[in-house]
Amino acid sequence: MLPKLRISAFLLKRLERVKLQCSGCLYGVFYGESTLLLLSFNVESSVGQLNYEQIQHKFPAELDLCGLVKFGDCTDTEAHLNEIISSVDITDNPILLQCQLGTLVGLRASFFIHGKLENVPFEVVEAAQLYNDFCFTRLKCGFFLHTLPTPEAIAKEMHALRKRVADGNLVFNVAQTKIYVSSNSGIQHQSFNCDSLIEQLIAEIPTPTEAASGDKKKKAAAPDLAKYYGAVGCAYDVINIDVLRSRTRDFGAGDSLPYPALSVCITNEDSVKQEVPLELEAMAILCKKTKLLRLYDVLIESICRSLRLFEQCLIERLTEQETTSEVKLLTPRTYHFYPQEFGHFLSCAYLEQLGDDEPSVQEKRKRLHRQFALPATRPYFRRANQCRFQDEIDAVDSATWTPLLNTHLGVRPSGVTDGKEYLVNGNYHYYHYLQQQVQDKGWGCAYRSLQTICSWFLLQGYTERPIPTHLEIQEYLHKINDKPASFVGSSQWIGSTELSMCLQGFLNVDSKILHVASGAELSTIASELAMHFQTQGTPVMIGGGVLAHTIIGVDYCVQTGQAKFLILDPHYTGPDDLATIQIKGWCGWKGLDFWDKKSYYNLCMPQRPILY
Repeated sequence: MLPKLRISAFLLKRLERVKLQCSGCLYGVFYGESTLLLLSFNVESSVGQLNYEQIQHKFPAELDLCGLVKFGDCTDTEAHLNEIISSVDITDNPILLQCQLGTLVGLRASFFIHGKLENVPFEVVEAAQLYNDFCFTRLKCGFFLHTLPTPEAIAKEMHALRKRVADGNLVFNVAQTKIYVSSNSGIQHQSFNCDSLIEQLIAEIPTPTEAASGDKKKKAAAPDLAKYYGAVGCAYDVINIDVLRSRTRDFGAGDSLPYPALSVCITNEDSVKQEVPLELEAMAILCKKTKLLRLYDVLIESICRSLRLFEQCLIERLTEQETTSEVKLLTPRTYHFYPQEFGHFLSCAYLEQLGDDEPSVQEKRKRLHRQFALPATRPYFRRANQCRFQDEIDAVDSATWTPLLNTHLGVRPSGVTDGKEYLVNGNYHYYHYLQQQVQDKGWGCAYRSLQTICSWFLLQGYTERPIPTHLEIQEYLHKINDKPASFVGSSQWIGSTELSMCLQGFLNVDSKILHVASGAELSTIASELAMHFQTQGTPVMIGGGVLAHTIIGVDYCVQTGQAKFLILDPHYTGPDDLATIQIKGWCGWKGLDFWDKKSYYNLCMPQRPILY
C-alpha cells in the first residue's frame, strides 16, 4: 500500500520562493500506519554535490531523507533520483516533487514504485495542525573525547563513542517526572503500558507551578508545554529529557534509581592525545500518536546525530588549518535555530573559540544559506539567532534583570475585518519608563523606543554592542555636534531624526524617515508599513509632539483601507508583568483615534544591513 502523503505549509512556501533551475533533497517524518509528512528540503548548487548526509545531521532525529525535489527543467534529476533511492531508508517508496520556478501551480508529487514514478495526491498541513500533532524532545548530555588531532583519529574515536552510546546502558528521565526510559525495561511508570502514546507522556509532565506546589491532582487536559518549555516564537510542545547511566542493564523497577552519567570516556594512555569536552544538546521530532516503545531508540539516534555533527565540525576545522606540529582541537557546541520559514528546528555546531565574524564561520553560514535557498541579506544562523527556550529565559530572568521578550505574543486580535497582519520579524525586548532605576518618566520615551530597536538588532545577530544607556545616547548626539554640551545629563527628549543618527552611529544601520502631516493621515501609510514589516521586519519608532511610541505591526485590509497598529508603549511605569501590559493595552492594537489628529508625526524605519 502506498504511503499517505502530507506536505507542511511551511515547505510549500519555501518551494515557491525558489527561482533557479536546480534539484535538491526532501526530508520528512514517517509515522502512523503509513503516512509521510514532508517538512524540509535543500537545494544543490551544482551537479554531483549531494550533501544530504551532512544536512541530515543538522535536523532533529526522525526527520530523514525521503526523496528528491526538482525545480524547472532540471536535467540531472534522473541521476540524482537513482542515488536518492539507494539512500532512503524510512520508506520503500521515495518521493519526487516536481515544481515550476517561483510558483506552486503545477506542483506534482510522485512515489517511486517498482522502478516507475506514480503520481499521488497530497494533503497540506497548516502550522496549527503541525503544532497540535507533533512535538520535540530536547536532551542535554556531556562526554569527553580523547583523540589524536587528525581527521582519521577523530572519525575512529567518534565511531567508538557512538557505539558506547548505543550499547543500552543509558537511561532517560523525563524532566520534572519519575518517568524513566531504558533499553531493557521500556517505560518505567505505573500509568503506562506497551500501547501508551507520547501524548499520554505529555499529559504527565507538570508545569513549573504544579511542580513547585507539589499538586498531583489529575489534569483535565494536557499541559501547554510550549508555554513553559518551548522555544520563543514556536508553538511546538518540547519534552525535556535528562540522561543517566545505568549501573547495570538489568536493574528492576524496585531497585534504586540509576546514577547520573556525568561523562562517557574513551581512555587511552597515549599522552599526545587531546581531551575535548562534548556538551551536546540533541533534539528529535515525534508524532504525539507514536507509541512510547519507540522513544528510547529515537533518543539514542538524536544523540548519535549530534555526535556526528560535532565530528563534522572538528574535522572541517582540521582540514581548513595548515598542518603544524601543534594542532589544538577546539571545543564544539550545539546551537538550535528555528527559522520561521522552516516550521522545524535545525541545529549547527560551532567551535567556541571561533567568533561569528571569522572567515571560516562566515563561509559555513553562507553555505547553509545557499543549501536552504535562504536570502543572503539577513542572518539566520549566527549565534545570536539561536532559539531561546522558555524555561532557560525564566531561569536567567530570575537571576539577572532582563526586559520582557516579545510582549506582543498572545495579544488580543485587532478586530480588523478581512485584515492581514504584518508583524515585526524576530525577537526584541520591551524597554519602558523607570527601568534600571532611571527616572525618565515624562521625557525618556524615545530613548526607550531606541533601546527596543537596538535590542532587535542585538537579538537578530546584527551586532554585539550592548544596549545604549540614556547618557550614552546623549553623549553621542553631542559628539556629532547635533546637541550642545548642556544636553548631556539633561532630561530633554529626542525625536525620530535623532534616533536615526544614533542607529547609524551605534550600529551602522540606515533608517528611512517617513513624514505624516497629521494623525488623521496615518491610515494612508498603512500599506507602506505593511511593506516595511514584510521586507525589513524591524520595529518602527513614531514620534509626534512630545510623545514617542514603537510600532511592531499593522493589521491592514487592502479592500477597505481599515488599519490598526500594534503599539509597544514606552510610557508604561509598572513592573514587567506581561498580563498587566497586555490587558491594560501597553502592548496592543490601536486604531486611528490613538493618534492626535492635529499633530504631525515622523516615523523612523530602520533598514536591515546586508549580513548573513
